[in-house]
Amino acid sequence: MSDNAEVGNSEVNSPEVVIIGAGPVGLSAALVLGRAGVRCLLLERREEFSRYPKANGVHARTMEIFREWGVVKPIRDLTAGMPDEVTIAWMTRLNGIEIGLMSTGDADDSGRVVDQQSPENMSVAGQHMFEPILAEAAEQMENVTIKLGCEVVELAPGEDSVGVVYTDQSGVQQTVVAQYVIGADGIRSATRRSLGIGEHGQESLGTAINVQFDADLEPFLGGRFIPIIWIINADTQGAFIRDGAIRWRYNFEIAPDADPDAVTAEEYEKHVADAIGEPVAIKVHNVWSWSHDLAVTDKWRDGRVFLAGDAAHHFPPHGGFGLNSGVQDAQNLAWKLAAKLRWNAGDGLLASYEDERLPVAEFNGEQMMHNTRQMEKTGFMLKDKNFLATLETDEGEPARQAIAAGIPAQRAQLASEGQQFGYQYSSAAVVPDGTEILESSVAEYRPSARPGARAPHSWVRSGGEVISTIDVYDGGFILLTGPDNAGWVTAATQVGAELTVPLTVFGLGTDLMPVDEPIDDLLERYGLDPSGAVLIRPDGFVGFRSTTAASDQQKSLGVALRQILDLS
Repeated sequence: MSDNAEVGNSEVNSPEVVIIGAGPVGLSAALVLGRAGVRCLLLERREEFSRYPKANGVHARTMEIFREWGVVKPIRDLTAGMPDEVTIAWMTRLNGIEIGLMSTGDADDSGRVVDQQSPENMSVAGQHMFEPILAEAAEQMENVTIKLGCEVVELAPGEDSVGVVYTDQSGVQQTVVAQYVIGADGIRSATRRSLGIGEHGQESLGTAINVQFDADLEPFLGGRFIPIIWIINADTQGAFIRDGAIRWRYNFEIAPDADPDAVTAEEYEKHVADAIGEPVAIKVHNVWSWSHDLAVTDKWRDGRVFLAGDAAHHFPPHGGFGLNSGVQDAQNLAWKLAAKLRWNAGDGLLASYEDERLPVAEFNGEQMMHNTRQMEKTGFMLKDKNFLATLETDEGEPARQAIAAGIPAQRAQLASEGQQFGYQYSSAAVVPDGTEILESSVAEYRPSARPGARAPHSWVRSGGEVISTIDVYDGGFILLTGPDNAGWVTAATQVGAELTVPLTVFGLGTDLMPVDEPIDDLLERYGLDPSGAVLIRPDGFVGFRSTTAASDQQKSLGVALRQILDLS
């Protein structure tokens, strides 16, 4: 990634979309728009990309999206040599008593289950590690420009455009006019505030101080790779999180009404020492704070301005749905903007963004708050001084057993496949087929190709190569059919040409041959007879399904696409 304040192969003098905020959410929106040939300008007030480690843990669902964009391998390379599974330990101190462990690899069949659900598993790479990779991928697109050190100071929304006034790196005010603006500028979104959009569901559980430091903590781990270690004792309660071979951070809570800027070096170094349990030389690199907050924005759109990521929702971190939800917001919104700008889609398609993503954000926020409260069972934010005072003594064995008994309740933080893959959209951009929703739990994902659901992953063979069905996604619409698909092929050719919409057909059992399963099982996963078809939107969600051959396939497909794209 270039160190220049402005990156991109060419200046975007007349952007169609301005994106405010070049974090993972803004960069993801730029990647989708750039792949669709839409001119976009990213304005980032920071003069460099993330230095602080945060948002560790990229969910399998998000890694699927990165896979489509061609960035999954370099992101995987960031954590090469590290175990695939995530282990969390609970200890009184690093040199103290180990209370319990939990790992994503605990279940014997966990790898097999993940392989059936997705071509990807999670990555433990942090935002500060992979943000430059997303930026480099966006930088390579001629229609994308990233400007660092540029702060937006005014928005002037109009009926046909939005004026954006920003201060460039030299302090000079510049003005640019775009058709749409995406506010991906974080929890304290200036975009949201300028539009006067409120939030609901607000709840705060306190503030955490993060201390990033270098130290050799290996002697305390017994040769094990444990990236997260919760500490509970009378002096400090917090968590060690591994950022590298010798780089760690320790986060601990302060009182909700306390000023994080008032925490002194002596205080935070004492917390680290109390968590380790004995003198260890440390070299502090960064100290920063964040809040255990929940809020969802009341509306995600004001005319031609949209909100995404933390600007639209912010959650407690336990479960990791903040960044992951934000990337998926960007993917959902960006393909719809591209459809409006390139395929003449109607405004109803843009309205479906809030209809689809806001309920997902509300559910994710509620679950993250539930996860946070469940952590109280393991001593998180515990205020009972008597309980803490005995924890490291012989008399504290019952207290330690009580914490150990609360560890299984934390599994939703690691096993959230149902929450990641199982949510289903209901909007005008989905054509119902009258079938019942196949409900997933937080932990268990039940694959479904019902309209509104993420199209299931399946391993198939294409031209001698084993791929995922997800690997055929190319930014346009995909029609997956049964093997008896001559009518659907003709219909897709005619409808795609008529509507000037990219639409590609793949026959299951012809173009894509099942691997290690009969064709009947593969078709059953999609709810199809040999003559049926599912239409997959550019975001990987099913927009339309015909279980069998429609009496007029061209008409059925055309009506479905017109509804999804709001083409009246």
